[in-house]
Amino acid sequence: MIDPQQLDDAKHALGRELRELRTACGLMQKDIARKVHSTRSTVANVEAGRQVVDRVFWQQCDTLLNAEGRLLTAYDAYRQLESEYQRERSETAMRVRWGAAAETALDRATSHAGLVSARHRAVSAHSPGGDLASTIASALGSAAREPRVERTLAAPGGRYFPGVPIDVEVYPAVDDGRIIATIPRTDAERQWRRPLQRRLVAGQITTSASNRLFALDSRQASQRLVDIDDGVRLLIPRVYQLDAITAAVLWAVANLDQSLLLDDARLDAARTAIAEYSRLTRSAVSGDVGPDLETVSRMWLGSAFCADHISRQSTDLTEIPTYWTREQTGEEASTWLLFSHKLRYLEATAERFTTSSQQATRIFCVPQAAVEASTESERILLLLAVALMESFGIDVAITDESEYAALPGLALTSRRAIVATWIRADGVWHVDVTGQRSALAEYRDAAGHARAHSVITADTSASRLNALADYLNLNWTWLRTRCAELGDYGLAGLAEPRSRLLSLDGADRACRFVGSLP
Repeated sequence: MIDPQQLDDAKHALGRELRELRTACGLMQKDIARKVHSTRSTVANVEAGRQVVDRVFWQQCDTLLNAEGRLLTAYDAYRQLESEYQRERSETAMRVRWGAAAETALDRATSHAGLVSARHRAVSAHSPGGDLASTIASALGSAAREPRVERTLAAPGGRYFPGVPIDVEVYPAVDDGRIIATIPRTDAERQWRRPLQRRLVAGQITTSASNRLFALDSRQASQRLVDIDDGVRLLIPRVYQLDAITAAVLWAVANLDQSLLLDDARLDAARTAIAEYSRLTRSAVSGDVGPDLETVSRMWLGSAFCADHISRQSTDLTEIPTYWTREQTGEEASTWLLFSHKLRYLEATAERFTTSSQQATRIFCVPQAAVEASTESERILLLLAVALMESFGIDVAITDESEYAALPGLALTSRRAIVATWIRADGVWHVDVTGQRSALAEYRDAAGHARAHSVITADTSASRLNALADYLNLNWTWLRTRCAELGDYGLAGLAEPRSRLLSLDGADRACRFVGSLP
């Protein structure tokens, strides 16, 4: 087990290395801050071991101080240690709260040969969890010829996601234009809707050319069983074939769901504790707020606070703002699709700031390196998040220039910038309201350049999303067809959330919108 002191020591060692390199170059903390678009207090806190900021900061410092990769290597090592520590905390919390059921689930995840171990695998920020699609594909290597095959698929972790096991019961199925699985009577009598752990019931179609898996959430499956003569049948909608897009949604829901369920009561307590900050126009809260919360729960807390901050500070705006958002990966962007409060925030924003003659703009910075480091499923989630915004009449622009990755999240007008950052923030969030001329000039220049050089510049949503699919190396024709199918059915049959803080409404809306485009 990783000792918290070990993590704290690594954080202080990282800060000392930055300070030593800075002083060797004869630079002050304010010099570093100015050159990497940060603040002197942030640099001071990092050097003192009180904060660890995002990778862009360390990459810029590494270049500025001629560190030849030393700072980046040390930063990545710290994040790896932190991820392993969070994974261990997550497993411990599961055992404490769920007892033997959690122990069984964790053990089962390590007992199936050929599948990724959810218990002993170190989570890396650079090997994101969209790999569930390939995990499913590898699981199809041996066809389900027996009446029932039980597998545990690992929905891998990522920078924020803890990684969770998903039980899958696979039954042989036939395709006569419908997908019909045959369920043994003893299995049909089991209570699928009761397991604490997420479970899928799947039918496998095996031909000489391919193996295909079609699945339902176990609670949905339990309601659809039909007793026919000497057997029990399960009709599975063809739309729920497990592929890159359904695996992407399932991966995100499973990871978000488990953490939020574990922290449900603690999140309520944390929200009460931070209520006093809502009266402030400026605040930055460290990870000490809700220290026992899962990483996903801190994400939710920061996201909700930042959305509320922008809404509060926007009440007197008389012009349509330009929004700058920091999501670069599908893991980060999945929050737009699944956090209930973010959908409400988008609806309110669009209703107020989108008119018949003018639309709000939201800008992403997605460097090519982020695209190349993402799996297909993660790239699909990112595209769906953009599609969700476009469905509300919000024009999206995307810059691929990594220099802008350090900009905070904000809503920008000619006279004011409402800053709200929770992704890759110094702590849980950093919010502010500024009318400082130099800051506004910097933000306006960045937004203007990003709009003028957007990699998806086009006149219509369809053309922008088509261009985005090309930039993300996705098959637009296939994606549009699958989205149309999933939009008609909805995703609840496959990935129904358990947490009250999650909803599939955003993901369903994004699918319907993509599927409706010409």
